[in-house]
Amino acid sequence: MAKLTISDAARVAGVARSTLHRAIHAGRLSVDADGRLDTAELLRAGYTLQRSVQQEKSGALQDATPRVTDAHQPSAPAEIQSLLAVQQERDLLRMERDLLRMERGLLHRELEAAQPREQAALAREQEARDERQAARDREARLLHMVEQMQHRYDRLLDMPRSAPPPRLSPEREPTVSRTAAPREVPRGDMRRRIVALLREYPQGLTPAEIRTLLRVDKRLSNTCLGMLRDGLVQRVGRGKYVAVEPARHDGP
Repeated sequence: MAKLTISDAARVAGVARSTLHRAIHAGRLSVDADGRLDTAELLRAGYTLQRSVQQEKSGALQDATPRVTDAHQPSAPAEIQSLLAVQQERDLLRMERDLLRMERGLLHRELEAAQPREQAALAREQEARDERQAARDREARLLHMVEQMQHRYDRLLDMPRSAPPPRLSPEREPTVSRTAAPREVPRGDMRRRIVALLREYPQGLTPAEIRTLLRVDKRLSNTCLGMLRDGLVQRVGRGKYVAVEPARHDGP
């Protein structure tokens, strides 16, 4: 392409010299070592060349090339114009290529930055799924344990009770039995405490509730069953016991 001075470039571009100087300082135009501007630079920066520069280029080309016949001379300006159009299109394509490369680089960096965040989100989601599954497993185990305990408790409640011993007639009853304590009096300290507690709760208590209120470590299910067989307590509802009130004797 042709090299022009700042003044010639301003004239053919139809702008002031100060405009070109500002474009050079801004980096939109570049000059060679001699301070000249290439017409390709003007086209790349978006300036439109006037007809005079095309004629000068045509004359320069005619001086630099051998003389041809008159039939071929009129086609020289058209060839220059087509060369300029090709040069401008090539520069635009290069700019588009550079822009695409920049966009591709930005997208690549964004993808690289998003990958750790996506992996962290997937890890957190997997952690939450594992915690939910562990909670469901614990709940299932607890429910199974409760069901097993309930079955054992039901079996204990449904165990057949032994029949009370036959009462002896007054004349055959041994003397020691007449002087012994009545049957409704509980035997043993624990039984006395249980009977005393049940009298405070007429609605009835379960063995677990009795154990909690008396603050003892021993399981009281078997003790309550033994007291039930001995007639010291009665079972009401499901698994609750109440104290049997002592029989009242009339007479002197």
